[in-house]
Order: sequence, then C-alpha cells, then structure tokens
Amino acid sequence: MSKKMAGEFAAAEAERLIEEWGLTSLPIDPFEIAKKHEIQVMAKPPEAVGVSGFLTKIGDTFIIGHASNIRNDGFIRFTVSHELGHYFLPEHPMRLFPNGNGIHLSRSGFISDDISEVEADHFAAALLMPESLFREAMSSAGEGFPAIETLSRQCKTSITATAIQYAKFADDPVAIIVSSGKIVEYCFMSGALECVKGIEWIKKGSLLPRRCETVGFNQNAENIARTESVEAWSKLDDWFDGAPSLDVREDVVGLGTYGKTLTVLFTDGVMEEADGQEFDDD
Repeated sequence: MSKKMAGEFAAAEAERLIEEWGLTSLPIDPFEIAKKHEIQVMAKPPEAVGVSGFLTKIGDTFIIGHASNIRNDGFIRFTVSHELGHYFLPEHPMRLFPNGNGIHLSRSGFISDDISEVEADHFAAALLMPESLFREAMSSAGEGFPAIETLSRQCKTSITATAIQYAKFADDPVAIIVSSGKIVEYCFMSGALECVKGIEWIKKGSLLPRRCETVGFNQNAENIARTESVEAWSKLDDWFDGAPSLDVREDVVGLGTYGKTLTVLFTDGVMEEADGQEFDDD
C-alpha cells in the first residue's frame, strides 16, 4: 500500500469513529476518548527524549505515553491521538504486538516513512480535525497563515498539524514546508498547487531555496527556540521547479523545542493552465 493510500485509509477510519461516537463540535478531546476506552495516558519523564510517544500493551491493558520535553499542548494532543491510531486502526495491535504484549515507540508528526506511523499520523490529524467540522471552521477562519492560526486555537492542535490539514482542504494554492537548517524535512501541497502541470514536489532532504526568508530565519537558532515568526514574500518558482513565477506570501515560524521551522506559502491567485502555459496572478 502506498503512503497516500495508507493515509487516506487511516483518515477514513478516524472519520468513521468520529461519526460513530457522535462527536459534532470542535475541539475533539483525545484524552477523553482514551478515558472512555479505559486507556491510561501518562507523560514520559522530561529526560526521556528521542521519541514522541509510546503505546504499551499488557494483556488487555493499554497505556499511552507522550513526550513532556516538548512543551506544546497541540503536539501532545497529536501524539496521544497518534497512539490512539495504533489502538483503533485495524491490524495495528496485532502488527505492533505480534507476541501479545510489549511497547511500541513512535515518532509522530509526519517524519517517519514507516506505513504504520504514516497511518497513525493521518488518523491523528483526522481525529482532531475531522473533515466536515474542519471545513465548516475554515469557512469563517479567513485565509492563509492567519486562518491556520485561528483554526489551531479552535481545534487545540499544533500549528504544523493544522497547517497540513488546511493545505489538504484549501481551494487556494498552499504549500506547507517543515525544515531544519538548510534542509527540507517534508512538504505538503494543496490540490490547487499540486495539479499545476509541470510542477515538481520539493523532495525530502533537498536544500531550501537560496532566495527565501526561511533560509535566513533558520540561521539564527534563537528564532526557532523562541518561536519567532516573520512575514515575507517570495517567488513560487524559487520553491518549486516548473511552477509559474508568482509572488507568494511566505510565513515562517519557529517550532520551539521541536527544533524545526514551519513555512507556509500562500497565494489567492488563480493558477489555471491556459494556452502557452500562462497563469493569472490577479
């Protein structure tokens, strides 16, 4: 199964459970879901670093642990939801605990290529930000990075997870890039951007464009540690080979103890392919 198919399957399963449980308003509380299913949730000691969370199975008892060194409620709620994905997704308990008992260590946040982790990440995003409720919230949130900030507060989710979900459902061209230093960790594109003929994805491990605000921002570690943010403008084709040369808003924010940077590229310009590959930026 491809990563895309795995993500879609996991998101659909989370949406099904949201409907089954009769949850009809934001925010969704993963701690309450765990409690109702008699799953204990605990914080790992701050000195226990390296993983975002874990799921332990002892007989019929399940325990979720989450990192406490990253002091971000949205990140913690996402991690707990990720572990709930391992609990609720079909085949995950059997796959992760082939001997019946054990502990599974996770690295949540769309940084793993392991299919089980990919599925759990997409389950978490859909659990906390189910499509119908999230789209409704989007309709009154505005656009671009300010909308993402509004939705993050409403859903009680991390700015990164919210940005990814926003790009998934946005009608406008949006790109979400997470970087460390000069290196791209991963990228998500909205459908309006992804479908532009000839555009190439930013590959994991590629270098950030030299002519972008994010590069300079990342050179100062204090920007990241203090969760500083900056607004700038850049060219879309500086970021994506094959893209039209459009001005895009570049919002950059440090992710604190997570140690990475989030960049949101946004334009409300129409990018319809026409004869001669002309694009309208009005």
